[in-house]
Amino acid sequence: MKHTTILAAAAITLAMACNNSQPAQNRDAAQDSAAQNVAAPEAPANPDTTVTGVVMEIQPGKDGYTALLKTEQDGRFFVTISHANLTDHASYKSAKTGDTLTVKGDYWIMESSNRITVRELK
Repeated sequence: MKHTTILAAAAITLAMACNNSQPAQNRDAAQDSAAQNVAAPEAPANPDTTVTGVVMEIQPGKDGYTALLKTEQDGRFFVTISHANLTDHASYKSAKTGDTLTVKGDYWIMESSNRITVRELK
């Protein structure tokens, strides 16, 4: 009787495990679908773009921050400044609202927003 109970419990556990797993094809399709939902830049990166502007807001990130810069011509740029992206890591500095920054890096557009991945912080 004891062996029958253990055997029945093992069979039930195995049956439940088999019913809960997705076939490999379904997992691959789900992963492909998720990858397609990742936002891609709307325009290719344009290296060596330089912008000067006043910091309107700061969004802290993992190893840096993204600042919204407003230029004299009322242009708005989201500039991502991180240790990893700077060519000279020692040039990294924190900014606060109201500071004026000059940045140089890769310009691109996503969701109708001007963006720059900063390579040089001046």
